[in-house]
Amino acid sequence: MARELHIFKRLVLGLQSSPSTPALRVAVEMAELLDLDLLGLFLDDHSLRELAGIPFAREYRPLGGGWHPFDLDRLAHDLEVAAHSVERSFVDAVKDLATRSQFEVMHGPVAESLTSVSSTGDILMIIEPASVAERVSAQFSALIEAAFHSVAAVLLVPPRIVRSRGPIVAVATAANDPSIVAAAAVAVAAKETLVVVGADKLREDSQLYQLAADTGLTVRRIAAAGLAADPSICLDALRSLHERMLVLTRLASDGAIASAIAGARQVPVLVVEPERLPLESASLVGRH
Repeated sequence: MARELHIFKRLVLGLQSSPSTPALRVAVEMAELLDLDLLGLFLDDHSLRELAGIPFAREYRPLGGGWHPFDLDRLAHDLEVAAHSVERSFVDAVKDLATRSQFEVMHGPVAESLTSVSSTGDILMIIEPASVAERVSAQFSALIEAAFHSVAAVLLVPPRIVRSRGPIVAVATAANDPSIVAAAAVAVAAKETLVVVGADKLREDSQLYQLAADTGLTVRRIAAAGLAADPSICLDALRSLHERMLVLTRLASDGAIASAIAGARQVPVLVVEPERLPLESASLVGRH
């Protein structure tokens, strides 16, 4: 049934460093829940090598090492070691995955790499670094910007995840917000409750309620005014919930807002394209 409730085909895990075990577990669970192929992608950004080639560029070495010119050979070796380490972690995490998995190393600017590999129907998963310094680094900022300029949906995963069970929440700025479709698909697959946080009243005769009747999906609604202007307003409405995942629409969200919500709630945030299937689409209703 998972394939009948959504149009996602592949989960692309974009990596620049070794991911945590809980984050890898999220990738595997999403691939299993939605019956997606899983592509692990180590992004070797050539901009770092270009920076290292500038004569006056310096790197700081801890433990009293101080500032030194970049060692290009050492940098190349470190990146190769990092890629092998990430691949080992990925292969170990997906060893029992039923769907198809693959690992690749992409060389070149992050934006070009993600543009070349991502397509409509992909979910591009980005794991936020635990270090504040890494989260505000130019390298990670470039990754986030590239992800949100791609044609794929974006799944932001915070460095710490507090729950692996709980409702799937759609933050809806309109009655037929695309976030509802995507959240409903995840909720049905995960056998969780769907909670729609929104300002517009959902019609009782909508396809959402038909889906609930066909699949046993439990649907709740929480009113929250002002979401169209600022989706982060939903944080007040979520205080009493213990959700597993949040789903937003990109039209009303950007990387900064999604990242802030993921950090505040400490759960993954899926940001979908505004062109996703409308709620009335017949393909939303699954078959037993």
